[in-house]
Amino acid sequence: MNLLKARTGWDWILGGLTLFRKRPFFLTNLFFIYLISLILLSMIPFIGQILPILIAPVFTFLFMYVCFSIDIGRQITFRECFEVLDRTIIWRLVMVGGVYLIFGLLAVGLSFLVEGGNLFFLFVQSSPDKLPSPDLGGMFIALGLIFIVYIPFAMATWFAAPLIGWKKMGFGKALFYSFFTVVREYRPFVVYMFSWVFGFILLNLASGLLNILIGRSAAAFIAFILSVIISVWMYCSFYPTYRDIFGRPDSNL
Repeated sequence: MNLLKARTGWDWILGGLTLFRKRPFFLTNLFFIYLISLILLSMIPFIGQILPILIAPVFTFLFMYVCFSIDIGRQITFRECFEVLDRTIIWRLVMVGGVYLIFGLLAVGLSFLVEGGNLFFLFVQSSPDKLPSPDLGGMFIALGLIFIVYIPFAMATWFAAPLIGWKKMGFGKALFYSFFTVVREYRPFVVYMFSWVFGFILLNLASGLLNILIGRSAAAFIAFILSVIISVWMYCSFYPTYRDIFGRPDSNL
């Protein structure tokens, strides 16, 4: 099998935009359904904080399935989105969510171990003034370590959801194939990842500039709209990464 070129990573991003432009309102509504579901689940006592993490791969696969349907020109309804799931697939996807949860716990542990948990408190409180003992140097070190730990987790889970949903792979096999597929095709993934990082940096810079030019309220509203559009676009770009490597799924699925 020939390796993909590095520029394919950029093609994946453009492919996501193409899919988004075909059914923007349907995809955006699906994204909001997911956000509302997260809010409702987070309100459940005791387990509300971990449920959104566990179901994240379920939504990832549903979103990729919708993008697949758009790609082949099939009209799909919200009801049909969920009919593709069965108990076995849901359980395996939740197990992938458990991998997300393990990474989250490791990230919190690294934060407390390296710099006393300031990074964790900043994420939870969103206010640097309330940090128990600010240590920017330690926070950057912790952030770097978390990123290093994140890479293998991301590689193992990137294709896990569609491999479980479309290839009917087991949990362990899906993680294995996902990890080594990303290792083999690392060049387009590097371009893909850094393109999105650069894009979100530009979004933050634009938000700051708008805050100065038109005021905080108007800037916050525009930034919210742009964040939603870019987030949905990014989710749409997941499907081309799968299609270009594993091929288009069976149209009967």
